[in-house]
Amino acid sequence: MTPGTTLPDSAPQPVNERQQAVDQLNDLAWSLHDSDPQRSEASARQAHRLAAEGDPPYSYGLAYSLLILSILAWDQARYEVALDHALEAMRLFEEVGDQGKLAYTLNHIAAIHYFLGNSSPALELGVRAVQLAEKSGDQGLLASLLNDTGYMLLHLSGPQAALPQLLRSLEMHRAAGSARGEAQALDSIGKAYLLLGDTGQALAFEQQSLALVRAIGYKRAEADALGNIGRIFTAAADFDQALHHFEQSLALCRERGYRQFEAGNLLEIGRVYLRRLDFARALDSLHQARELAEAIGATPLLTDIHAALAEAHEQSGDLRASLTHSKQFYRLKETAGAELIAARMHSLQAMHEAEAARQQAEIYRQHNIALQQQIEEHERLIAELDAFAHTVAHDLKSPLAVIAGLSELILEQLVAAGNESTAALERDQLRMAYKLAHIVDELLLLAQVRREDVSLALLDMGAIVAEVRERLAQQIATYRAELVCPASWPPALGYGPWIEEVWANYISNAIKYGGEPPRVELGAAPEGSQVRFWVRDNGPGLDTADPKALFAEFSRLTSLTGKRDGHGLGLSIVKRIVEKLGGAVGVETVPGQGSTFSFTLPAPPGPA
Repeated sequence: MTPGTTLPDSAPQPVNERQQAVDQLNDLAWSLHDSDPQRSEASARQAHRLAAEGDPPYSYGLAYSLLILSILAWDQARYEVALDHALEAMRLFEEVGDQGKLAYTLNHIAAIHYFLGNSSPALELGVRAVQLAEKSGDQGLLASLLNDTGYMLLHLSGPQAALPQLLRSLEMHRAAGSARGEAQALDSIGKAYLLLGDTGQALAFEQQSLALVRAIGYKRAEADALGNIGRIFTAAADFDQALHHFEQSLALCRERGYRQFEAGNLLEIGRVYLRRLDFARALDSLHQARELAEAIGATPLLTDIHAALAEAHEQSGDLRASLTHSKQFYRLKETAGAELIAARMHSLQAMHEAEAARQQAEIYRQHNIALQQQIEEHERLIAELDAFAHTVAHDLKSPLAVIAGLSELILEQLVAAGNESTAALERDQLRMAYKLAHIVDELLLLAQVRREDVSLALLDMGAIVAEVRERLAQQIATYRAELVCPASWPPALGYGPWIEEVWANYISNAIKYGGEPPRVELGAAPEGSQVRFWVRDNGPGLDTADPKALFAEFSRLTSLTGKRDGHGLGLSIVKRIVEKLGGAVGVETVPGQGSTFSFTLPAPPGPA
């Protein structure tokens, strides 16, 4: 589901030079979105700024630029940003009555939900998009959307259910003379036959797709098609041909700067060498993939790479290295799982809010939608969100229980065998499994902070900070950090488990971004009806023009030395917790003098 179909040509005629300039910038951004994403983003942002000027703003230009920015963000796996931009584009296209681009945008939103694992809204939106495309009469758009919904059906309902729709899409693209659309449909059909185990048919369709994308110069799709053909030959156990195609794809990726595709190809090459028991080449390719994935911050791909490295070292007899990469694998799974949960929860909530807003607009226009319908829809979406949370908890806890059980069994056998050095590594892995199980419960609780109410109680802040110190003991020891706490704490009201998370996040960040060694000072002081608590580090300070923006979701800390870590969820959760408890967050950073992160809580009422 690579965004590459031609947008329906339904733009209104510009009425002034500003609108004409906006349309030209957006058309340029669209033409560059897969060949030069940086220039594309710059052009789309310029179009968005220009479209927002004037009274009234140029709604069509705003919507078009937001759609392009959404596609670029999706391409970088920044799904929450992509969804927010797409929902606003959808609202604006609906406002201006552009049915073609509205259908395209709905299909794009469906793709975001599909990649986040939200199958129900993905298929619902995909069907709505197809219906709109049919009404618009744009056969090229309809063919593209049929291919995309067919691709979703391929993985959600199976290849047999998807093939009729994919074949219809192929026929329509051929009739319309759309080489790019035809190539995408051929690629999807090839994947369907691969899932059916028919490598011959899969190869035939993928080779046709490859020939087309080469003919039209669609380099990114060419790299993708070569990789897919490599996977087909891998499935057929023709490892020489698999390597040949993976290496062609790799060379093209390096030439064009498709770094994530490059890392993916290195992973596949490593897997092929591993199946051939050529451990030296397998490890060389996998380590190259690891270095590249780390450089570009591709966490899901890096997770797969560490899993392959663990397997390669295990088969080659290097148990210590295998366990090291297993630990990295589970650590990254923890990070990726947290990010995915947050993104899924955000997407469902965002769709709920967008749907509620759409209903309100419909009520305003027509004045004939009953209040009961709003309530029922609201309850349905909330129930779906709650059901999703329980499903996530179950899906994550079950494999974690297996991992913990196997780790305990392995640990017992290692201890019995007297292999203490390896047993120590296994104890680390077991602790990680227990920690991840705890984080799953914790994250699901924090994700509902916005909707849940808790009773405020007087906090034993000394005990809470002591518990955090115990939790962070390993990090404190590793960094040789010094924590300086006050002799006593002023009384404050809050909810202990949540405040523990606030301290843990602030202190952990202060250690990571502090000096060498870090010196972390904790403090508190009454401020009227509130109590202000703070964590001050001795680091170089943070590289940010707007410190308050650090508390936005998926905003990641970066020090003036370039040091960067985390997945961008911690501070947004802190902000949500503190505001829910009636306080506020803050940050001050001074170059060369460190940073101070703070939060306030209500002070208990004084004597009457």
